Amino acid sequence: MDRAIVVFHGDCDGVIAAGLYIRHFLMDLYPGSVILKFTQPWRAPADIRAAVAPSETAHLAILDVAMDDQLFAEVKKLVPCGVKVVFVDHHASSKKFLEELERLGVRVLWNIAQSTPQVLTRALSRVNSYEEFLIKVANVCEGADPSKELSGVSSTEELAEAADRIKLSLAIDPLDVDFVKLLVDAVVRGEEVWRLPKVVERHGRAKWLLGVMLKAIERRMEEVSGWVIASFTSAESVLYAGLFGIAASELAKRLRKPIVIVRDEGKKIVITLRSSEGKALEVCNRIASAMGSNSYGGHREAASLTITGKSLDEVVARVKEILTVMKCG
Repeated sequence: MDRAIVVFHGDCDGVIAAGLYIRHFLMDLYPGSVILKFTQPWRAPADIRAAVAPSETAHLAILDVAMDDQLFAEVKKLVPCGVKVVFVDHHASSKKFLEELERLGVRVLWNIAQSTPQVLTRALSRVNSYEEFLIKVANVCEGADPSKELSGVSSTEELAEAADRIKLSLAIDPLDVDFVKLLVDAVVRGEEVWRLPKVVERHGRAKWLLGVMLKAIERRMEEVSGWVIASFTSAESVLYAGLFGIAASELAKRLRKPIVIVRDEGKKIVITLRSSEGKALEVCNRIASAMGSNSYGGHREAASLTITGKSLDEVVARVKEILTVMKCG
């Protein structure tokens, strides 16, 4: 039987994008013939290979996942097999792939917008007040100022609280498949996701752990050429799970300095960058080029990359060298 597969980034705006996409384009198939696959940029190609059987898949939506060489290669294999591919994204690093995707016959919705749900509105004939609120929540999760998203919203506090609850409840355990699917289903059904008991409970735990993590970063951080850098072992990466990006964003705002967090995740090293001056993607690109990685992406203010085959100490030392050279240049 033909089925649709929705592959989406497992964060706040990715989950909201998946729910909105299903509400508007896949309700005739949902839930029985819609497969949800939440992912992270570094593992998206492998997740798509595992999930998509071309003979059984009529529709593949890739939402809020930055396009890179490996992901493009997977898409390129699927289109000739008759799979209708839709790519919806807002990451600046995806831009260089857009023309090639369109030549393949992929339907592309892309813009340098605050969030992927905001990009998705281009394809929607209309959105109701519930959906409009969720789009604003996604924008705030991606760094927008709640006070500038007030049109149609009762209060700044309500919007900020909803974004914080969804974002942190996802980050506390980013591998919890059932919880992610619960949230997407709640969006599809039109429920107030941010008020779900499980969301409220997980948010409380995440808020506490985030505070612990921020103190850990502050204790070990050092400054290199105007950037703050901190590193974490594999054991610490397991403990703090999906909180690294949130912690980096909060600390960059608090310190008013760009930040790099390098963490060991066992078989790979992940680097998270934040820069209010819009240099995150540029530095990310430099590091990726210097260390032979083609698994990177993001925005000018927020970016990340994955490196394999090197130790945490090696990567930290190389990042420091790159930051120093860029400063001198």
